[in-house]
Amino acid sequence: MSGGHEKSTYEDLPQVLLVGPGPPPPYLGGVEKGVDLLLKSDLARQTRMQLFNNYRKPDPGRPLLQRIRYQAGMVRAFRKMVHRMRPDLVHVKTSIGINFHQNAVYARTALWKGLPVVLQIHDGRFEAFYQRSSSPVRLWVRSTLEQVDRVAVLSEYWRRSLGRIAPRARFEIVPNGLDHSEIQALLANKGRRMGQVLFVGTGEEETTRGKGLEELLEALFALVPEYPDSRWVLAGLPLPEAVLRQIRAHGLQQSCDAGRIRLLGVVDEEVRLRLLEESSILAMPSYYENMPNLLLEAMAAGMAVAATRVGAIPEMLGEEGGCLFRPGERQEMRDSLARLLAVPGLVEAQGRRNRAVVQREYSMSVVQERTASLYRQVMQERSQRNRRSLPWVTSPGRSEESS
Repeated sequence: MSGGHEKSTYEDLPQVLLVGPGPPPPYLGGVEKGVDLLLKSDLARQTRMQLFNNYRKPDPGRPLLQRIRYQAGMVRAFRKMVHRMRPDLVHVKTSIGINFHQNAVYARTALWKGLPVVLQIHDGRFEAFYQRSSSPVRLWVRSTLEQVDRVAVLSEYWRRSLGRIAPRARFEIVPNGLDHSEIQALLANKGRRMGQVLFVGTGEEETTRGKGLEELLEALFALVPEYPDSRWVLAGLPLPEAVLRQIRAHGLQQSCDAGRIRLLGVVDEEVRLRLLEESSILAMPSYYENMPNLLLEAMAAGMAVAATRVGAIPEMLGEEGGCLFRPGERQEMRDSLARLLAVPGLVEAQGRRNRAVVQREYSMSVVQERTASLYRQVMQERSQRNRRSLPWVTSPGRSEESS
């Protein structure tokens, strides 16, 4: 994007305060990576975007009173930043649970200050989080979604899903995206190994279980003997040694010793991208997803995909980009992986399709344009509401009397 194009595209945009987590890398979640990509974008520079970093390393052992004091201090810090920065728009990225409640307070604080607010939902467990909440919490969630100026969601699936929760909320689809340089690096695809299956967990036991690790291991136990040339890389494992014990119990120690099965803990970005470049099949047997960045990266790398029909995955892959199955259906997953291992031509066809789709629909330049359009819509609507509430104001800095 040239400098002239940047100016013509973004020069009329407001100053934006972004609320989200900014931990040190490696990023373990999609929200963190989304924040990082947005802050590095042309859009951030043109909107003079600043981050209110609400990241705090999780610690379940913190006393409740300490947590309450910390959050009260964060709200005070947010109000001070709003007063100092005087943003034109606040963009809040959120997930579920206590994180949602914290971010809802920031969003409502900005609304009370008269600022337009975009609230972006990033967690694939949001519907389950809402359904298992008490009635007062459901009311809080629903009213928050309906009071902000816009709820940004990552896919049509999530617009329908959250629309059932908050029918009066105003939704806009803004997908995740990949930086142009990252896409180009993945497109290079040096050292691809046909028949290499990649799984990436989160490094945390409960969430990695939710990614379908146990189901994948069952498929691995059956498919490694059936496809002796296949290779398997399981990264982001919270307890690699525990997985190794299971593999040994199924008589596959020799495959580990020969390097056909590799077990890794949390990997940094460089290693993750190298694994994507060298693998040909992504296994994503998740029970929940929103719009996984890992899948976007795999698509850009030209990988075939065996994944569950959850969240935005079916929209991203369509009918030709992957072999899809229902979450928890172990035989369906095994059949999907077996099909890809048995038919290299299908792997290549899915990879070509997925590369083209990422470049066309999920580059960061496309995401920036959608986000910029959303910012303009929200600011224009807020301006119109202000003119209706103050009828003597016809335009910024101008009144009927002066005309």
